[in-house]
Amino acid sequence: MKRVATVGIILILLISIIVSCSQKKTKEQLLAEALKYEKAEDFTNAVATLNKLVEEYPQASELDSVLFQIGQIYSNNLSDYGRAVSAHEKLIQVRPQSPIAAQSLFMIGFHFANNIKNLDSARVYYEKFIEKYPEHELVTSVKWELDHLGQDINEIDLFQNEKTSKN
Repeated sequence: MKRVATVGIILILLISIIVSCSQKKTKEQLLAEALKYEKAEDFTNAVATLNKLVEEYPQASELDSVLFQIGQIYSNNLSDYGRAVSAHEKLIQVRPQSPIAAQSLFMIGFHFANNIKNLDSARVYYEKFIEKYPEHELVTSVKWELDHLGQDINEIDLFQNEKTSKN
């Protein structure tokens, strides 16, 4: 009888541990955890935590900013431009009316032009940007990017003039 009671207590403790470990974190907890990783410059875990938030809370009001942040971490900290593009594309797909969807569309074109070196894709995304957001503040930058697509920064007249005037 004593042995049955001991086994019962052990089973209850194990079940309690399993249940407490498998509880789903809130989106606020996941955001705080991601921020902690980011501050510690542990960008792999930061982006993994943010991706977990996206998977577990697809209807979260801050989903667009989380996806944008994922894109920024992939590009700025992990130099994984393909995944950065994917995060920005997902933002546009799931939140097309988001105030930052235009910035994501710009970032996709920028990464294709300047990091991935796929100029055809860059042109497609930049032209899509102009078509969709003709009055956006980034239109001037997009047009500049299109005008100089594929050029080395040292080949651009504007920068040649600056170099000459500094000498």
